Amino acid sequence: MPQSKKWRDVIQLLESSAPLENVAEAAARASELDLRRASDDPTFQFVAQLLVKLPLLARAPGFEAALSELGVKRSALDSVSGLLAGLNDAITQHNFDNGRSSDAGEMGRAALLESLSVQMRGQLPTLFEPTPQEIRKALASFASGQNFAVLARDFFARLSYRSLDYYLSRELANHTGVGKRFADDAARVEFSRALSQHTFEASRIVEEFAGGWYGKTVWKEQSLSQDKINDFTRYAFKKMRSELGRRRTSV
Repeated sequence: MPQSKKWRDVIQLLESSAPLENVAEAAARASELDLRRASDDPTFQFVAQLLVKLPLLARAPGFEAALSELGVKRSALDSVSGLLAGLNDAITQHNFDNGRSSDAGEMGRAALLESLSVQMRGQLPTLFEPTPQEIRKALASFASGQNFAVLARDFFARLSYRSLDYYLSRELANHTGVGKRFADDAARVEFSRALSQHTFEASRIVEEFAGGWYGKTVWKEQSLSQDKINDFTRYAFKKMRSELGRRRTSV
């Protein structure tokens, strides 16, 4: 774990068996700079572009051609897993072309693929394998403000949890054992599960503004530049950090 004062505060909270809400808020405060920088990271920017633009591409004519431009084969639409694999390859190629990858980008990649997997499957039939047309329709459904808000919430909940866990998971092992905060691995796993649920509940704040932002930026202003997307992700990080702090003080 980093050795800054803010992270030492997190360690002290773990040692004192402070409530999960306090640990989560302190960890969010300690990782705030890394999250702010994420919006300027080329890999994360590409992931954020996919989050925002894929539903619009699926809704518009020429979707298969747009996927090809991203480096995703048309056959990827044969299944949800194929589409996710194609997007994963596109992100990998983007990193290769730019000569770098990053922790923020990799966490964003994982969060995006998980969110699309969960949210798209919720839009698809369950008894039979979906057709390419049904997969495209499911993805296009997130081009509405309300549905995009749900997808964005899921994404930022998973991303925020991964960011907190990225550092905390290294430290939690030091607090597991007889006479320590976590008596055994099961107790530590339960803490991580509760932390995931806590960040998901806090992410409601993202859902509350994401739909309005999408409607205004995409459909009213018809402006979806990278700067607009960067502003959106910065604001989402800020709201998540603020909400985690509010939840700590309300305990």
